[in-house]
Amino acid sequence: MSDWLRIKDRDRDDPGWKQKGYQAANEAQKNIRMELAKDDTDKLVEKMGEYNAQRFLSSGVAGIPPSQTYNVKCLHAHVADHLCRCSSSTDETTRKEDEEGNVVGLQALKILEQRGVEIHGNAVCWQQCNANRERLETDWSYTPKKNRQKLRATRSRRSEEKNHDESIT
Repeated sequence: MSDWLRIKDRDRDDPGWKQKGYQAANEAQKNIRMELAKDDTDKLVEKMGEYNAQRFLSSGVAGIPPSQTYNVKCLHAHVADHLCRCSSSTDETTRKEDEEGNVVGLQALKILEQRGVEIHGNAVCWQQCNANRERLETDWSYTPKKNRQKLRATRSRRSEEKNHDESIT
C-alpha cells in the first residue's frame, strides 16, 4: 500500500491526491485523539512523560509519526478510520470519499471487494465481535494466523531457552 500511495495518478486533475488524502487522514486522527484527551493531558504527561505524551497526541493513524508521509502500516486501522469517518461505499463515482475518508482504507476496501470479500458484512460476521454471546460450535470465527504463528514461535523459543538452561545446570 505504501507503493500505491507513492504512485501519482496522471489521469486525475491532482496527481498528488492520494498523498494529500493520506496526510488528511493522519491529521484527522491526530485531531480526534487530541479532542478525546483534552481533559486528560495532565494524566498522559504524568504516565508517559512530556515527550511521549506529545508524540502520542501528534501521531496519526495507528500511531504513525507526522514525519512519515509515505509509510503505510496497519491497514486494518486505515479501514476502521475510513469506516468510522464516512460511509463504506467503494463506488468509483463517489470521489468525495477520497477527500473526506481515508484513501488508504478506501483502497484496501476496494481490493477486498474485488477479491469477493463482503465488505458490508454478512449474516454471520457479527458473531466474531459479540463477546456477550455464548459461542456455538457452528459460529463463524476468525483466528489470525499471524498471532498463532507468533504464539508458536514464542512457545518454541521459550522451550529452547528452557532446554538450554537445563543443559547448562
